[in-house]
This record gives sequence, C-alpha cells and structure tokens, in this order.
Amino acid sequence: MKKKWIVLLCAVVVVIVTVVILSFTLFTVQTISIDFRTSITKQYNGERIVKSANIKKGQNIFFLKKNKFASNVEKAFPYLEVINIETLFPSKLVIHLRERQSLYALKDGDEYLLIDSQQKVLEKTSNLSNEEPRAIVVNEQASAEEGELLNNLFLTELYEGFLLNGKTREDELAIIKQIDYFESENEIYHNMEKGLMLTLQSGRKVFLHNAAYGLAYKISKLFSVLESLSTLAPNFDDEVLQNAEIHINNYIGSDHTEKDTYFALYYNGEKLTL
Repeated sequence: MKKKWIVLLCAVVVVIVTVVILSFTLFTVQTISIDFRTSITKQYNGERIVKSANIKKGQNIFFLKKNKFASNVEKAFPYLEVINIETLFPSKLVIHLRERQSLYALKDGDEYLLIDSQQKVLEKTSNLSNEEPRAIVVNEQASAEEGELLNNLFLTELYEGFLLNGKTREDELAIIKQIDYFESENEIYHNMEKGLMLTLQSGRKVFLHNAAYGLAYKISKLFSVLESLSTLAPNFDDEVLQNAEIHINNYIGSDHTEKDTYFALYYNGEKLTL
C-alpha cells in the first residue's frame, strides 16, 4: 500500500514538473501578428503596431495582461481600436484591430480636435475642407491630446440615437453640418434645460430641446417631421416649409396633446400656428 502511494506521489510530481516546464517553454509568446477586421484608409506599419503593444516574447501565455497591451497600442495609434487579442496555442498572439472614423470636430484654440463616436481624440488638425465631410463641427471649445477621451454633452448619445433610428455614421455626416448647444425653459416645470441645435446640410435649423431626455425618440420624431412636413403643416407654402426652424419639444410624454407635444415650427423668429 505504501509503495502505491509513493508511485502515485511520484506521478503527481512528474506531471507538475512537466506542466511547469511546458508553461515556461512551449506555452510562451513566440509569435505576434496583427489582423485588420475592417477596411482601412491609412497606412500602418505592422511591426510598429506589434512593438507598441510592448509584449515581451517568452512571457507565459496564460498570464498576459491583455488589456494593458491593447491600451498601449491605442495610445500609440489613436486611429486604431483593439477589438481583442486572441491567443492561438501554444505560442501565438493575434491583435485584431479596426480603424476608428472621425465624426465630430471640436475647437481647440486655432485647431480642431477630430473625435470618433466614442469621443476619442483621433488627431488635431487645422483643415476640415475635404470633398466629403470628415466631421460635424461642434461649436464647443475643448482641450485634449491625441488618444484622450472626451465627455462632451450628448455627442455619443446623438450618434447612438441615429443608430437606433437605422442611420449610420455616414448618414449623420450627410445630414448634419454643425452642432451648437442652447438652453430653453421647460414650459411645464419652468427649469432651464440644455439642448442641441443642429444645422443641417440644407441650412435648416433643428432644435432638439432637453437633449438629456429621450434623445433617440426625439431624433425619430425629427425624421417623421422632415418626411411629412407638408402634411403636418398644410397651410404654408414651400418657401416657409423649406426654411422654417423645427423644434422638437422637451416635454414629450406629458399630458399635452400630441401635436403640441412633439414639435413646433418657427419662421422669421415667430412660432407658426399649425
């Protein structure tokens, strides 16, 4: 009986020693590659990307701090987002990437900060004049370095609201030219609320009141108004309908009538009676 226990103990020791040896020889990082999961518009040096991750070859593949490596890459290359770092046993890592796309531009002194939908600063530039718009200008001052994250009011929520209404980043760029912030009084609670004034590519002004509340729903209402304005306001000619400001009101869901609740038109500074 004692002999069996000795044999069993020896077998366990051999297994442990084998696992330890393999973990420090076979299961160590030997190869690192990159894989772009989306199309790219810029040229990237694969070796530089791998080097920026700061992954040391020979490290045990089971105990890697992948979040840190991903952060290293994204700090060195603001336009790149690490989707994940895949482990291919026994000794290979693949860094899966996609390219970020600019969506908004905020003023930083004499320059613009180009940021994506997650409000990451992609680059500083003084030139926004391309044949296709690179970004929607946001009339808000900001100060940040490339690679930093901003938290400006409602920009991420605006993008998500477009997505929820079946619109892409390209749709948002094609529809909106500029964004300003404004304050208005809630006609029910009489408190001041911040909203978004959108200047559309057509030149029309759209006011989304109280942007902190139901923004995706208000964007949906805006598209409904734009698509059927002549039906909603049949008493006005084309010139008025094409140039009237559209206000999507801040008291959606109140006990006001539906027509009064969700939108109003202003022309030459005066509210139109629908």
